[in-house]
Amino acid sequence: MRWLALLLPLLLAGAAHAEQVVVIKSHDQGLYNRAVEGVAGSYRADRGDRVTVVNLDDVTATGMALPGTPDVVITVGAAATRFAVGRYPSTPIVYCMVVRPERLPLTPYTVGISMFVPVADLLATLELVSHNIRHVGVLHNREQSQMVDSAVANLKGFEATIIPVEVDDPRSLPRLARRLVLQIDALWVVPGTVTDLDAMQFLLKLSYEHRVPLIGDSPAMVRAGALLAITPDPVDLGRQAARLAGYLISGEGLPPEQLFYPDMANLAINLKTARAWGIEVPKMLVDFASVTVE
Repeated sequence: MRWLALLLPLLLAGAAHAEQVVVIKSHDQGLYNRAVEGVAGSYRADRGDRVTVVNLDDVTATGMALPGTPDVVITVGAAATRFAVGRYPSTPIVYCMVVRPERLPLTPYTVGISMFVPVADLLATLELVSHNIRHVGVLHNREQSQMVDSAVANLKGFEATIIPVEVDDPRSLPRLARRLVLQIDALWVVPGTVTDLDAMQFLLKLSYEHRVPLIGDSPAMVRAGALLAITPDPVDLGRQAARLAGYLISGEGLPPEQLFYPDMANLAINLKTARAWGIEVPKMLVDFASVTVE
């Protein structure tokens, strides 16, 4: 369905030779470690692949040496990506687990995987959850405006309409959300828009007051009361980064775009919230969900 998935046979063919890969993670943190697990599991020692995993915190604390000329660098997190761009300006770099890639000083050799799940995937899920959702509000920050507008412009085949609202300042979130909630049947928070606990709690309260389902940006928000969330899985992001890295060093040149949607996403759903609002979630979705809250 997506460009990278269509090129999977080529990616696998391009990865047939031994590769020297440097993987840099921003911190020794659970989600980052899972992404590294996905990367490392994509390479084979018996083929001669050499994968060096580096924790950026160790590099800055000890000044440890890094390989000089790897075939490709895979970064996990924004800090690691920023460091790699400075350290390897002419080396292909693939980044993942970056919420706001627009803030990174990227080079022409840098490509990455978004934390942003396609709007079409969200709408398809909402149509399965309820046929009464016709207007979906989308809260996003200024840096995500172009991506959201492009996604909305390319939507086809859905009855629901999208109402995007840019949150240019966190302080304006309550005012904008109160106005938006009067026009919609569901509210989606794009990852990176809500950056603190108070904002999350405000949106959850607003959702319950107006009986407008909240589509969260993480499983944690679903556990707190949001109806559902569709988010990338870190291990899958790591695997996708490794496949994309294989393409970059296959000799086929740079891909036609620098930012890719996740190939796969996980569903988290709060069945308690659904029951409270009289929503009967199809068993198919419940079985598919990676996180369910009873």
